[in-house]
Amino acid sequence: MSTDVIPATDRDAFYARLAANHYSPLWTLMGGLGPEPTTTLVPHIWRYAEARELMVEAGDVVPLEDALRRVLGFRNPGSLAHQRTGATDTLWAALQLVLPGEVAPAHRHTPSALRFIVEGAGAYTVVNGQRVAMEEGDFLLTPNGHWHEHGHLGDGPVIWLDGLDSPLVSRLNQYVLDEEDDLQQVDADLPAPFVNGMLAKHWGSPAKVAQPLVYKLADALEVIEHLRDGEGDPFDDIVVEYRNPISGGSVMTTIAAFLQLVRPGVDTRAHRHTHSTVYHVVRGSGHSVIAGERVEWTKGDTIAVPLWYEHSHHNHSSEDAILFSYTDKPAVEALGLGRTAASA
Repeated sequence: MSTDVIPATDRDAFYARLAANHYSPLWTLMGGLGPEPTTTLVPHIWRYAEARELMVEAGDVVPLEDALRRVLGFRNPGSLAHQRTGATDTLWAALQLVLPGEVAPAHRHTPSALRFIVEGAGAYTVVNGQRVAMEEGDFLLTPNGHWHEHGHLGDGPVIWLDGLDSPLVSRLNQYVLDEEDDLQQVDADLPAPFVNGMLAKHWGSPAKVAQPLVYKLADALEVIEHLRDGEGDPFDDIVVEYRNPISGGSVMTTIAAFLQLVRPGVDTRAHRHTHSTVYHVVRGSGHSVIAGERVEWTKGDTIAVPLWYEHSHHNHSSEDAILFSYTDKPAVEALGLGRTAASA
């Protein structure tokens, strides 16, 4: 029988019966689906000049004992009202401030975290008993489930970029947080060959730290300098990936991290992909064209490029532009959803 001759009251009663008995007819759920991925989130830039001003003000008005972590999250303007704060659907980005003499107490959580030190010196983090100095340009890891606390023994503010996969973990209903009042016992430094996977313990319980926790900016820049005169990647110019030397893969199971040089005079090709990216400007200035819009950036700025937005990078100055970035590419590819499309 054609649905055209079924009385509306009968159809309404049918759908009401489905709903009352917890059924979802697929034919009513397919609207909005098509051949390309979509998101409500939008490309956005957070200017460091403004963010730093707000961070310093937070240091004046918000005692660390009230906040535990003095963090300003970057909330994407396209976020829905019920959506957990994130720069993209899957990636958190924020600035964190620690002032001289402060200690942010230990906690651990299921999301994986990274830190890129934006400014300041004299701070440290302790991860599962390993104490690591935090210096400008350092890239640090806090793998999921690792206890960590932060302190500051120097002068002036220390500010870093936080990156986590917490929006993704939240969507999986797996976000768990443990807090500890006491500070961690600081262990003796691990030998580099042990941390880097060249030598391994062959008995008993595994080590509390199973991968490098800090990557130095100078090391990454040395590799970039070695590659400077080569052809470069058409979409990212001279780009290197931070790697986990033990697994041989990305630094964390859900997050990959990169440092790239956009050389003076370079215009990269535009492309888009199913993984989201957060960029942070380490040095220099330039602009990106994202979804047809020109976005000017300079040192300290942070830019979110959600999935499937076309983007390219451009440096029309006479100075190098250095960008740090992290993505959810490992998680997307592990699900078999990795896809990239270059512009014509």
